[in-house]
Formats: sequence, C-alpha cells, structure tokens
Amino acid sequence: MQKAVSEQLHPGAERVKGHGGPTTRDVLYEAAAALFVERGYEDTTMADIAERAGTSRRTAFNHFPSKGDIPMLWTRRMADVAVEVITGSTGDPAPRRIRDYFRLISRLVEAEPELTRQMMLGWTAAVGPIRYESSLLADLRPLLREGQERGDVRTDVDVAEAARTLSDVYMGVVFRWVRDPEALGSFQDVADGGIELVLSAVRARD
Repeated sequence: MQKAVSEQLHPGAERVKGHGGPTTRDVLYEAAAALFVERGYEDTTMADIAERAGTSRRTAFNHFPSKGDIPMLWTRRMADVAVEVITGSTGDPAPRRIRDYFRLISRLVEAEPELTRQMMLGWTAAVGPIRYESSLLADLRPLLREGQERGDVRTDVDVAEAARTLSDVYMGVVFRWVRDPEALGSFQDVADGGIELVLSAVRARD
C-alpha cells in the first residue's frame, strides 16, 4: 500500500505513458525533489533544477516562478493522493475519512524522510507559518460539512475553524518530526493522537 501511494506522488514515465508521458512540470518537480535530497533545498538553485530536468531556466521559471513554489506543490500532491484514495469510502463516517486522509499523508511523509525535511525547510523559507494558508483546508471543509449533513459531526461546530485546527495540529507534528525524529518517536502514532483529539471534539454523540 505504501509503495503504491508513493508511486502516485512520484509518477514515472511508465505510469503516465498512456497519457503522453510526464509533463515538463512533472519532470521539473522530480528533478527538484532529487536535488533537494542530494544537496539540500538551500544549496539547490533553479538553474540546477533546469539543468537536471534538461530544460532552460526560462522554462523552469515559467512553471515555477519561485523555488518556493515547489514545496507548495509537494504538499498539494500528497493531499491529492489522499483525496483520491478516500474517494472510494464515501459511505464511511466523516471523522473516519478524515483520519484516513491524514494517515495516508503520514505514510508519504514517513516514506521519504529526507525529502520531507528539505521540503519543509523550503516551505518555511518561502512562506512560513505566518503567511501560509493550508492547502489542506480545501479538502477538510467539505468532509466536515458532509459529516454535519449526515449527522457524523456536531451541527454547532464551526467547519472552517475545525478544518484549520486539524491542519494546524498536523503541521505542528510534521515540524516536530522534521526537527528531531528521534525525540518524537512514531510519527504516525503522534499524528494519529493529535488528529483524534480534534475529531473527538467535533464528532457527533450517539
């Protein structure tokens, strides 16, 4: 399961052959991800990424006006993989689907720890927590609203605030893990615990 999910995050040419092969944007992203792991985010330039991808700097900047856009795409790709997987569980209660959504993202985070570290360093350098609006909110708000309509989530819950709290809790765990993986222990267990605390507050009572 983890391997299949990771392949969705990093589609190879064989995976998308039927759709015309990987796009230039995909090639640039994969080149950047490899270089971030090899050299570090700070020591990788857009010129390096363009050279590794076999494109010009102008082409690279057309797809990514800033190097900081690449960590944003990394986050969105993980979320898209999780959304795609939980789409098949529409019959499950919303809190369970939200828990599964974060667990899938956690598998991707844990599968490539150095890439996660470098992408988070890039995310912090480019945007940081003060100016960042989580891309996860667009996924979480509909799930919570659906839960209210079905009676899985309390009707008095502010959906926007609940979504933001879930995202903030999760990102906090990611930051702690990137800073000191050994001190945190099991990333999955800590992330599950934080998400469950929020879900227990919004879950409808029988």
